[in-house]
Amino acid sequence: MPQHSQLYRLCGIIYFAPSHFVSRVIDKNGEVWYNDGITTKETFIYCGNIITISSDFLYSADTYKASILIYTRL
Repeated sequence: MPQHSQLYRLCGIIYFAPSHFVSRVIDKNGEVWYNDGITTKETFIYCGNIITISSDFLYSADTYKASILIYTRL
């Protein structure tokens, strides 16, 4: 069976706490956006570019810890 390589791009991170979750979305240009439906409502807050943001920044959002990483196939 031939093996085929697939490329994926990180496009979202969901951060959970006991009774709520927040998220970061990474667009096709690598721009990272934060949303907390309770505090920011429908507004996404710009965080920077995925290339320049530290991995520590992506591991957590305030007191929330990264729980789900969402990828899309290129």
